Amino acid sequence: MTKQLTREQIQIKKCMRLKNKNLKQHLLYRFLNHYGYDKGEITAKAIIEDILKLIEDFFLVGNIDDDLHHIQYGQLVWMAVPVDEYPQRGKSIAETRMKPVILSFVTEEDIEHFAFGFSSKELRKKRIKRWTDQAFQQGALLTQLDLAILLGVCDAVVTQYANEIQKNGYILPTRGNIHDLSGAITHKKEIITLYLEGYLTPDISVKTNHSKEAVDRYIKDYHKVETLWCHGITELDQISHLAHLSKRVAQQYIDLLPTKLKSHKEQINKNIDSKSHIVNLKLSGETETGSAGEQPVRDNRNRKQVVTSGKTTGSPTG
Repeated sequence: MTKQLTREQIQIKKCMRLKNKNLKQHLLYRFLNHYGYDKGEITAKAIIEDILKLIEDFFLVGNIDDDLHHIQYGQLVWMAVPVDEYPQRGKSIAETRMKPVILSFVTEEDIEHFAFGFSSKELRKKRIKRWTDQAFQQGALLTQLDLAILLGVCDAVVTQYANEIQKNGYILPTRGNIHDLSGAITHKKEIITLYLEGYLTPDISVKTNHSKEAVDRYIKDYHKVETLWCHGITELDQISHLAHLSKRVAQQYIDLLPTKLKSHKEQINKNIDSKSHIVNLKLSGETETGSAGEQPVRDNRNRKQVVTSGKTTGSPTG
């Protein structure tokens, strides 16, 4: 009587079935069952390893920007937007330059995840992080719509997963984050906060998974807003116009200004208002004891006394 397998053993068997669906196992089967090969499994495996090495060296998916990429078992080719292909007003995706990237659609880690306690949500979150990282390392960016179709879920679910990943401090290099297409300011806040804490561009780039050029661009834009704010230009419309930033982005940088700077500016505005009030008082002629309009009355009274005194002591010939 066959002993019944445990749940864990059943999962391991499923795992092995998936692992054995690769090209290496397929060739081994052909060697042992179709080619009349009789030198044994070990020798056959050595020959197969050599054949696969030759295939890897000579059969390429393509030469992408002088960087050779090979397609492997479980990988796929996907079209993504290059990092330096910035969005413009009225520019559709059909008018946007694309480049092919290779993504690891299924990995051994995925299979292990499936074998030892399967959680579809955690697996999808791992894939989102892996795919966005792989695309970014190849100089391109995936959108949430890309991730949705690859995962087989709606983009609202991808947004939920992305927010959960980024709550733990990791910024996904999606097109929305890198090219400022999303409403979130997580990446800006992270970069500018690190900058204000004294970190240099290379360190910030590593910590936030952004290119050095992108980090420098964020810092430059922040300084524009900071400089305008320090010089008394605090109206959003003016900052947006002078800094050449959209109102939404300008407001994001304003929100990132240190509280100390904002408080200092508010105090300066109070002092300016106070000085303006004093100037207005002087221009209107007001004094602590009354308005200037009342002063001539006192002056006239004094002048009458002088005149009266003059009449009393007037010359005999007058």
